[in-house]
Amino acid sequence: MVEIRSKRCKNSGIISASTCSTRVTKKARMDICETEPDQKRKVVKVTDSAKAYRERVRKQLEEAFSGVASEADEGIRHDVEACDPVQVAASVESAMFEKIGWSNRVSKAKYQSVLFNLKNSQNLDLRRKVLLGQIVPEVLVSMTAEEMASQKRERENVQIRLKTMKRCMHGTDEKEKASTDMFKCGRCGERKCSYYQMQTRSADEPMTTYVTCVNCNNHWKL
Repeated sequence: MVEIRSKRCKNSGIISASTCSTRVTKKARMDICETEPDQKRKVVKVTDSAKAYRERVRKQLEEAFSGVASEADEGIRHDVEACDPVQVAASVESAMFEKIGWSNRVSKAKYQSVLFNLKNSQNLDLRRKVLLGQIVPEVLVSMTAEEMASQKRERENVQIRLKTMKRCMHGTDEKEKASTDMFKCGRCGERKCSYYQMQTRSADEPMTTYVTCVNCNNHWKL
């Protein structure tokens, strides 16, 4: 009799544990079902944001490479025109995304550095070499800002850096700055700006670009 009661107690315990486990499982499933939509929405939102950002970058790269043919010398124009700016832009952007990502401040600074140097009107040599395949995308995204800069810009940067090392941005002589319409002022909306670059961080990070709006004297850095 004792043995039988013991088995019944054990069986009773098993049934009770099983019932409890079933309830917990059902509750867990309900919790998962309740949280899944929010998680999916977040994933979709991040994915859409990444796609939109990457598409904007590709468009800017396409614009930069599309103008190389009109800038190139007659001797190499045929070779340049044989290249596909859209395909090269896609390859460069893909290399940028794989190498440096896009979501954090350092990554976006690197994106801006690459775009700035490729779109710089004085940096035809870099655009042409990338378009012709003389500089492959994987190498381009690993280059420092100084390596990407045009020779003229590099010489100017050296002179500016020496003269402004101990001065703040507001004390910079306007004659030392280059003019550009590549930047839009956040205060007045004008694109009449002057700028200069300095290596303020480690050599493997992009140079800091200091910009001044000629119209309203607003200052900012990239």
